[in-house]
Amino acid sequence: MTMMPVEPILAFALLASSPAPIVRVDDPAPMSCLSSDETRTAVAEGLVIQPVEASRHARHAAPGEVVRIRLCRQGADFVYVVTTLKRDGKVARVTLEGQSGKVAAIR
Repeated sequence: MTMMPVEPILAFALLASSPAPIVRVDDPAPMSCLSSDETRTAVAEGLVIQPVEASRHARHAAPGEVVRIRLCRQGADFVYVVTTLKRDGKVARVTLEGQSGKVAAIR
């Protein structure tokens, strides 16, 4: 069986025409974050803890000032992704289980 040569431009066009999602290898499932309204609804329905509680858990795990907090879906679960800024200028990203506030990961 002989292979036909493919022009580089054609090969690029074939690859570019079928986008594939980029998923990090170390993440168990892709994340999609909720809007402010969706977050309020999830909190009101009791699906997740209050953002202020998530902030408290994150500051305990990675002391510093909370600069960003997001509620995201990871697979079927809710997670809070909290970014803290330490006094030495280092940034930590704390992932918490949405329902319990338990620390899942610190980066």
